Amino acid sequence: MKAKRMVLIGFFAAVCFIGTYLHISIDIGGSSTMIHLGTTAIFISAIVIGKDAGIAGAIGCTLFDAFNPKYVAWVLPTFIIKGLTGYTVGYISFLRGKKGNCIWQNIIAFVIGGILSLLGYFIFNWLVFVGFYPAILKMVSSLVTTTLGVAITIPLSSVIKPIMNKSGIVTNYDN
Repeated sequence: MKAKRMVLIGFFAAVCFIGTYLHISIDIGGSSTMIHLGTTAIFISAIVIGKDAGIAGAIGCTLFDAFNPKYVAWVLPTFIIKGLTGYTVGYISFLRGKKGNCIWQNIIAFVIGGILSLLGYFIFNWLVFVGFYPAILKMVSSLVTTTLGVAITIPLSSVIKPIMNKSGIVTNYDN
């Protein structure tokens, strides 16, 4: 793995951790859920570093869960769900050589990644943690988190992506 790639993955893992740290906890169905900016951070990473956002999202969001007693049981599910979300959004954003530069392709990627995250957390909540009806209730916080991610990342990407492209930091970044 090239040093530049490792540094960017590490940087975006830290951004994902901070995004998840910026949260509002909500108690629903006998357990905690939250609205956070971790998904926003994953979406931003995906348009910059492509499918490596899967590694960054998995590490950053999982570290938040690991260091918070309220969410420590979510370490493995978060690693899987946020890893797949970041990978999927990055993969789609970089399809056909677009490298995160096509707003419509990015929007499609955000929506698909958001649905993947929603379904992943719903399935784990339903089958492992709280049962069907509380899992439905908890989807509300996941839906808000995903909607925030899409709503923030779309306009932000039109600012961040040109700056990153012009700076040369991610020029020819290929994963």
